[in-house]
Amino acid sequence: MRLLVLATAVALLPCAAVAQTAVEKIESLVGGKPAEVGVAWIAGGKAATVGNGAEYPLMSVFKTHAAVAALRRMQRAGTPTDTLIRVEAEEMAKDTYSPLLKLHPEGGFTIRFDSLLHYSVALSDNNACDVIIRLAGGIQAVGQEMRSIGLADFNLTETEASMKADPMRSYNNRSTPLSVACLFMKIYEGGILTGGYADLLKRTLAATSTGPDKMAAALGPGMALAHKTGTGFTLDDGTMTADNDAGAITLPDGRRIYVAVLVKDSKLGPAENARLIREITKTIIDFGI
Repeated sequence: MRLLVLATAVALLPCAAVAQTAVEKIESLVGGKPAEVGVAWIAGGKAATVGNGAEYPLMSVFKTHAAVAALRRMQRAGTPTDTLIRVEAEEMAKDTYSPLLKLHPEGGFTIRFDSLLHYSVALSDNNACDVIIRLAGGIQAVGQEMRSIGLADFNLTETEASMKADPMRSYNNRSTPLSVACLFMKIYEGGILTGGYADLLKRTLAATSTGPDKMAAALGPGMALAHKTGTGFTLDDGTMTADNDAGAITLPDGRRIYVAVLVKDSKLGPAENARLIREITKTIIDFGI
């Protein structure tokens, strides 16, 4: 009888594992962690979330919003994506992250828009981002453009320059995870950009080089990722204000999953934040909706 009971219990173990949902697994991953974690993913027209009741600082993820707004403005005007853009010397802040600054330390240069977008999104260049925001009509115009495409549950009031001047203002650019996942879905399926404008943004997101140990490290063979990361700063008590990754994962069969993982006020440290984002992403890929 004891052998029968043991055999029955062992036989039931795989069933229990299969029955666990992605939401339950993610809740177990984030439970008890010294961080606030928000997750959202959309697949096959269905959405699931964990911790979506709060808004999280976007950090550089908002460069995606700015890119969409600038591209939609250009699309309406019929402005080619290879148009030359004049960047004035005063737009090239010296004390910020900017690979573009290394090429043009004195400012006052011209650059093709598609190259400027690559610096802003794929390389997360702060100076390039603020030029993109200027081309979109300002940060308020970026927010208005997002609302015009049906995006909700976000707030955008800050530029890279204003956040550099007062880092705590970075909390003002915030969003729910589901709102971010919805933006990526709209980029691929919502028709908010068409033709060369859509192609340019998708190529740029696919070329993102930041965060190789986050979502990108969760991909299996034949999968592809187009995404944008966002990294906060560390407070005096060791709290990291934000650590984010969001994007579109294309599976080998062509299906896509739109994912946003936003980590707020974390005491885990950058390596553990990345590991958590990676594990959450792998769970979403493995379990689906």
